Amino acid sequence: MPTIEIASINSTGLDLRQEDYDVAIIEENRLESHRGLFNKFLSKQDGSIVHLGNADFKEDKEGGFFGGQLIDWDFESGDIIIPHIDPDNPADSWGANQQHRFKFHEQFKPDIDRILNIALESSPVNKVYFLTDYQFGPSKARTEIIYTITDLWDLHDKEGLIFNTLYELYKK
Repeated sequence: MPTIEIASINSTGLDLRQEDYDVAIIEENRLESHRGLFNKFLSKQDGSIVHLGNADFKEDKEGGFFGGQLIDWDFESGDIIIPHIDPDNPADSWGANQQHRFKFHEQFKPDIDRILNIALESSPVNKVYFLTDYQFGPSKARTEIIYTITDLWDLHDKEGLIFNTLYELYKK
């Protein structure tokens, strides 16, 4: 299932309260993703990160934590094929590249937008990263400068966002 995260660069904290959101949140004052795709990139920077998860994780954040129920899986339909793992496969592409684009369910967009804006306001350098890591998404990580939160939502609504992409956003 996908990891969905918002990193506020050079922030010392966002002071989010779980009871204010329908999505589950975990806030940490160290830039470390729950999955490894962007950790090397994030480890060279300081700030706070918010992990977004399914609403049913609001009360239990100790086990697995992911945001699959935030995603509108009908947007880019495709069958998830659990691959047969072949240790002799030199490409290590056991199931990646099955789904590329995604959208959030409309009911979660206000929470995500609010957290993005708080993260941007909390960043003294006015920079936020919005990132995903999904094992059935593109096999290579991407970074894309979007500029504003409005531009991110425009892209989301028109074309969908791309899994395994770190979107860089700035305060306008």
